[in-house]
Amino acid sequence: MQRMGYEQWGLNRVFEPEPGFSGKVMVEDAQIDLELDVKSKERVTHFGIRGRATTVFPVKSEALSDRQRDACFLNESPELVAKLYWPEETRQSEPDILKEVYKIAQTDPDVRGHVPELVWFHKFKETSTSKIRVALGLKDAERAKQGSRVLYIIVFRKLIPITTLSGEEFIAAWWQVVKCHRALWKGGVLHRDVSPSNLMVYRLRGQFIGVLNDYDLSSFKCDGPRGLERTGTVPFMAVNLLSPAAIAGKVEHVYAHDAESLIWVLTWVCLRYEKGILSTNRPLEEWLKADAYQCSRDKAHFWSAKMGDMCPSGSHKTSWKLVEKCFDGIHSIYLPSGYQKLTDELAFQLLLEGPMLEHESRRRTY
Repeated sequence: MQRMGYEQWGLNRVFEPEPGFSGKVMVEDAQIDLELDVKSKERVTHFGIRGRATTVFPVKSEALSDRQRDACFLNESPELVAKLYWPEETRQSEPDILKEVYKIAQTDPDVRGHVPELVWFHKFKETSTSKIRVALGLKDAERAKQGSRVLYIIVFRKLIPITTLSGEEFIAAWWQVVKCHRALWKGGVLHRDVSPSNLMVYRLRGQFIGVLNDYDLSSFKCDGPRGLERTGTVPFMAVNLLSPAAIAGKVEHVYAHDAESLIWVLTWVCLRYEKGILSTNRPLEEWLKADAYQCSRDKAHFWSAKMGDMCPSGSHKTSWKLVEKCFDGIHSIYLPSGYQKLTDELAFQLLLEGPMLEHESRRRTY
């Protein structure tokens, strides 16, 4: 163990030369200055002994602020955030995924302006955890990169959580994300991790614009084997992906699963947020701690028996009819005989487009 340096233990002296450091650092090989605000109240950290250990916090940089911007990005915020995390080395990297996303955005108006703006990224190759196996001389060291992780930093233009919106502003932004997600799926980019924290907005000329964020679990349609991986955030995953067969990797992740996740996000926000603030009364809180099996049972109980007793927050009351219509579609694909497989287009129409058209029609008559 003495043969391993700080990097192999997951420490990076660039960002934390001393415990609790917050201030200016220089990524020497890229000549990028970064002023980190790791003590900010806006910092978001995902703790855990497994996973990507993602941390997002405000950052300033003279070098990055001076860079010329691409005209296809409409977010006018001068503020930046840094995402520091440990993705798996063998997965397609988020910067690579976003490269393809930006190509689609050039020709598709449903994507243009509705995806995050990557300003700069850096991969710290020396931090690869594969070196642990090599340093310890383990027998499977030649396969060390399988399951290994490496430290990345990505700087993005700052966005606002969609949960800060209410009423028709929220629905409009949510629908923009729905259309962006659909267009990307058709273009061969599969998001596969829809959750409230991955739906964001920014302000443009007095309106909020919806953004589908966070592509570090995404894949390309041509990556066949990835389709059988169970990716997502449990409380917002399709029930069909929480089954024992899905957990064993025997269920293909299809568009209808992400469409269902978008509905769970809609439901979650309507029940738990009041005027953009997390309510003191927080229905479904137990889902955050439940494992896949328990969450599957809880969701089935929710739509079969509990939903009629649920009361949305006052600021989301007008959206609840849309939620109910979306669940009519969900009911129709979970049959006693099993899960009803749909084409992507039919899933979009049944679960999302049909209910939204009805919502807009009802709103115009008021």
